[in-house]
Amino acid sequence: MTFDDAGDALLRALHEHNPWWESGTDAIDLPRRAKSDFYHLARPEQADSQFEDQPLLGLVGRRGVGKTTLLEQFIHHRIEQGAASERFCYVPFGADPLYQLQSDDGLRQAIRYYEGRVLGRVDDPTPHFLFLDDVHLVEHPSKPTIDGWGTPVSELLADGEGRHVVVTANAGVQIERELERVGLAADDYATQPILPEKFRDYLYTLAPELEADGTRVSPTPLRTGDGSLPAALAAGDPDVLAETLRAQYDRVADAVPRVQSQVVHYLAMGGIIGYALDGPVESAGDLDASAYTQLRDDVRDALYQDVPGFESVQTIADLERLCALAARNRGADPVRYQRLVELFDVDRRTITDSYLPALEQLYLLSGVTEYDNSRPRSVRLYLRDTGLVTALTDGDASGALNDFDREAALARVAAFDHTMRFSYGVSAAQGAPTDPDVRFWRGRNGEVDFVFEVADTPVPVGLAYRPPVDDAATPVREFVDTYETPFGIVLTGDTVRSERPISIEDGLVHMPYWLYLLLC
Repeated sequence: MTFDDAGDALLRALHEHNPWWESGTDAIDLPRRAKSDFYHLARPEQADSQFEDQPLLGLVGRRGVGKTTLLEQFIHHRIEQGAASERFCYVPFGADPLYQLQSDDGLRQAIRYYEGRVLGRVDDPTPHFLFLDDVHLVEHPSKPTIDGWGTPVSELLADGEGRHVVVTANAGVQIERELERVGLAADDYATQPILPEKFRDYLYTLAPELEADGTRVSPTPLRTGDGSLPAALAAGDPDVLAETLRAQYDRVADAVPRVQSQVVHYLAMGGIIGYALDGPVESAGDLDASAYTQLRDDVRDALYQDVPGFESVQTIADLERLCALAARNRGADPVRYQRLVELFDVDRRTITDSYLPALEQLYLLSGVTEYDNSRPRSVRLYLRDTGLVTALTDGDASGALNDFDREAALARVAAFDHTMRFSYGVSAAQGAPTDPDVRFWRGRNGEVDFVFEVADTPVPVGLAYRPPVDDAATPVREFVDTYETPFGIVLTGDTVRSERPISIEDGLVHMPYWLYLLLC
């Protein structure tokens, strides 16, 4: 290739990146189980998909979280269902740096070739899909002579019906900013976060027999219906929720030891490392330390490559330090904003308006303040992946596997992440999807670990991963009395003795920690 040919690099490799045009589904190598995101994106039991709900859909999430795999799973599914393989065109801007040179012209050229030479072979080309992977690499805000990816995409969308564009990026703001620049109406696009694997994803990959009809634990009955959490809150009756929980527990009762035994391994690995490897990892102890090193390096690269585009953070290294601080603390104690100001030598507004939002938008860290406190003085810092906690502290899984204190601390981090997901799932099922908002609460008798709202009704959740249970239950009971909410929830770890796995004690619903993770 000569220097003059560099602009044609994407066009020359287009068939290589779309092997299904010639070989169909045989050309697509997929994990043996689809992530749970696949089912709400592809809607395999329906005729349409979330990709078709609007002209453009953006999938956003951390590097290695599985965005590209989800695209391939959708393509494989549709071809398997009878769609012509030519209806799917995949463009990976991260596969070769040359694709990022004069990317606007290169993309236009590649799409003209695709729609003329490949899609033209199909009698009925509608719908067809253009998948543009890692578009944040070709935003080009500092190069005024090169259009960002939004310009050719907006031209494509205005050019005809039946075309759907799917883009991926590391953060939603990277998509929203570019589409705002080109004037694409907000109704014409949506973004969908793709997060690290949940515990249920990990477990069902490892033990697919537990996903069979008779044993599969489903979160749907808790999100909507007569036995759901919203229904129980509306009725003011914890028994409504407890009965639903018991029904789900019974489905997997014969496999409880199997499920319990895998919790610590999920806590040690998190939802990125295990998904990136070939095949399921039953024991985190089998992982080489290099897997955690790679995870740490990927996060560092994301901070230095992606954050500058946010235009609001001057010292990128401080974000890495803030992640390290969160990893050491593991959400155990709120840190005063004044202490952060002193540590980082910046003002409070830089922490609250720049550092924390940047990490939140990259799905790396969440800063959590106190419930019902309009002027919080402190914040809890939660990394959104327990594997990253391990990577930034111990460097391998041995600490979590051999030290119960470390396991319990990781359990708190995972409980926060899954509560965020549970809160979103419940609100979405009620037809009012909103960004999840989980807080903590301080009472006279201790702290409630998590508080979220369902239709303006607060739900307190306490974590008793180890005895005594009263350390978690007493502040939850105090919260229920203070806010006159119908009931609270207490999550119990395996070392907590209980005669019944699901019980109601003093108006609080007690349930196993592992079951909570499965239902989120």
